[in-house]
Amino acid sequence: MTEQEKWVQTIQDIATEQEYSIANEDNLKFQIFIDRWNAVAYQIWNNKSSGYIEVSQWEGNSEDESTYGRGVYSLRSFSDVIHFCNILISSASIRARRRV
Repeated sequence: MTEQEKWVQTIQDIATEQEYSIANEDNLKFQIFIDRWNAVAYQIWNNKSSGYIEVSQWEGNSEDESTYGRGVYSLRSFSDVIHFCNILISSASIRARRRV
């Protein structure tokens, strides 16, 4: 398992622990989300050729629309992965729980 694959596994483990859903789960590109109404959704792309993991935030207008914006985070080290996992943990704890 490469370093980047370990980073991806760490993100997936934390997302699962924090009760995020994971879609299209593989080691190259997948989505993690609590819900898409409050923009607590990310697409993770393991860009092996560039040596980093790109994270894009969901920008769709409805739950059925899977539109992700440009990359908002570039994870280039294990510390970057830990920082992003802290964002996941915080988002799960403080997100708005309203429904549309």
